[in-house]
Amino acid sequence: MGKGILFLVMASSYVVAQLNFSEAESVSASEAVRAEYVENILARELAHSAFNLVVSRISQDFSNYRADDSELAYGDGMYAFSASGDAQGPVQITAYGEVGTAVHLIQTTLERIGKPILDSFTIDGPMSSVTAHGSSFMISGLDQPANEEDLTGGNGADGHAIRTILGSSRQAFADAIDGAQLIGLSGEMDVVSGGTEVDLSILENAIRDHEDLQVLEGTQRFTGNNTFGSVEEPVLLMVNGDLTNRGDLTGYGVLVVNGSFSNAGSVRWEGLVLLSSAGGDHEFKGSTDIYGALVMRSLTPDGETGGYEDAGLPNGHFDVDVFNQLGEITYHQHQYDDRFDVSGVDLMSESCELNGGLCWERQVGLSGAANVRIELENVGETAGTYALQTSSSLFSGPISTGLSQEVELTQLVGFSVNFASACGISGSSPGDVWSDVVDREGQLKVKVYDILPEESGEDAVLLHEVVVYRHSSNRSCIGEDHETVTVDPISFYINGDVQIHLSTSALARLEGLLPVLEAPPMEIKMTTVRQNSARKTVL
Repeated sequence: MGKGILFLVMASSYVVAQLNFSEAESVSASEAVRAEYVENILARELAHSAFNLVVSRISQDFSNYRADDSELAYGDGMYAFSASGDAQGPVQITAYGEVGTAVHLIQTTLERIGKPILDSFTIDGPMSSVTAHGSSFMISGLDQPANEEDLTGGNGADGHAIRTILGSSRQAFADAIDGAQLIGLSGEMDVVSGGTEVDLSILENAIRDHEDLQVLEGTQRFTGNNTFGSVEEPVLLMVNGDLTNRGDLTGYGVLVVNGSFSNAGSVRWEGLVLLSSAGGDHEFKGSTDIYGALVMRSLTPDGETGGYEDAGLPNGHFDVDVFNQLGEITYHQHQYDDRFDVSGVDLMSESCELNGGLCWERQVGLSGAANVRIELENVGETAGTYALQTSSSLFSGPISTGLSQEVELTQLVGFSVNFASACGISGSSPGDVWSDVVDREGQLKVKVYDILPEESGEDAVLLHEVVVYRHSSNRSCIGEDHETVTVDPISFYINGDVQIHLSTSALARLEGLLPVLEAPPMEIKMTTVRQNSARKTVL
C-alpha cells in the first residue's frame, strides 16, 4: 500500500515536471515566433522607408539622381537602396531592409511620361539645301539646364533633335548630318516629321502681337558685345530684316528674325530663336549656343507654310482639333489636309498626335464602353460624305444630312469623313473653337458617346470630340482657289562649335510672356512593384 502510494506520488511529480518543461518549451517557441514576426515587420517598414526616400528624390531630380547606398544603420537594423539608369530613364529602383535575420526587398521601375512644347530644332517648310561640316556641332533633344546656375533644369520631358513638318525636309537633314550629332528621344539620328505640340502660327502671332515686343527695323549687323534681356527679365526681340552677327551676342527670351540669319561670331541665347521669312539662307558658324529651342519657318505672303503643291483640298485648307471627355483639347493640327495630303479624316486612324492620328484608341477604344453612339453635328451645308462600317453593315451618305448611329464598339471596323472642297467647310479660328465649349463656333463636330448610362435614365457620357473647320476669319469661302501653294525653300548651313539643346527650363521662363508655351505637366509612372521577404541563414 505504502509503496503504491509512493509510486503514484513519484509518477505525479514526473508528469508535473514534464508539463512544466513542455509549457516552458512552448512559451520559448512562441516568443521566438513573435520575435521573428516583429523582425519581419520592422524589416518591411525599413524597406518601405528606403523605397519612399529614393522615389521622392528621383521625382525631384529625375535626370540626375542616381544612387547606390548600402548598409545604412537605423535602430537595430539597416537599410539600403539603389537607383540606376540613363538620364532620360527608365530608372530601376531597389530598396532593402534588414532586422535580425529578417530581410525585405522592394523593386520597381520609374518612367517619365510627357512631351515638350517644342523639340530642339523645328523646321516648317521645304529645304533647298542642308550643308553640314565638321564634328564639333551637336543638336540634342535631351532636356538640359539652361546654364550652370540652372540647378532645377534638365528635369523636363526629352524631345527630338530635329522635327520637320514635311517628310521631304526630314530626309534632307537625315542625308546631310551624321547621326551621332543628332541625339534625342529616339537615340542617334533623331530626325522625325509631323506636327508640333504647339501650333507654330499661333505661337508666332502671339509673339508679333505682344505689347512688349521690341523691333529693330531693317538689316542688322552686330559687332562688339550685345546683350538683350536677362534670366529674370526675358526679352521679346524682333529683327525686321536680315541679321548678321560678327561680335558677341547674348540673349534671354525670344529672338525673331524676319530674314536670313548668319553667325560667324559668338552667340549664346537662352529661350526661343525663331527664323521666319520667305525662304531664308541661315548660317550657323563660329560659336553658337542655343538652350531652349530653334524654329525655322518659310511663309507665303498670306502666312501659309510648308511648300505644298496641290496638297490636300483645293480652295484652302482645314484644321482639326481633338477634345477629350472633359472638353480639354488633346490635339490640334493646323493645315491638316496639306500636312498629310488628304481630303478628309480617318476617325479611327492609329496613334494620337502622330502622323495625323486622332486619338481614337486612347479616348474611345480604351474607355471600356461596350456600345457607343456616333453623331455628326453642325453639318450645315458641308460638302462631302461620311462612311461608317461595321462588321455587318455600311452606313454612308452626305455629311449635310447628319448622322446619329448606335453601334457595338467591337463591331466597328471603320469611320471616315471626306470633303469635296475646303470651300464646303465653314471657317473659324482655333481660339474661337476652343473657347466655345458648347457649340465649337458652329463648326462640324464628330462626337462619340458611351450610351450605357442611358439604360438607367442618365445622360450618355461624351468620350471623344473631333472638330473640323477651315482656318479662316471668313465663315464663308470667298478666297481664290489655292490649287498651288508655292513657298520659297530654306537653305541651312552648320559648321563650327554649334550647340543647339532643348532646355524646357529656358522655355518655361517665357510662359509668363507667352502662355501658349506652357508645357503639359510631367508625370512619373511606376511599373509593377515587386516585393519579397526572406530570412537569412545564420551559420
